Amino acid sequence: MPNQPLTAVLAASTTTGSHPGPAYFALWALVVGAVIGGPVYVVRLVRDRRKRR
Repeated sequence: MPNQPLTAVLAASTTTGSHPGPAYFALWALVVGAVIGGPVYVVRLVRDRRKRR
């Protein structure tokens, strides 16, 4: 079988619990997006309010 080493690595990573799942990475992607996107949103909001005055 050509995929035997790959399946062994995947099986070991899921049974030991040392590798975080996709939800972990999705959560951190949301956190990083919020940290970067939050200030950008606030700056754009403030600039729009200043332009209207």
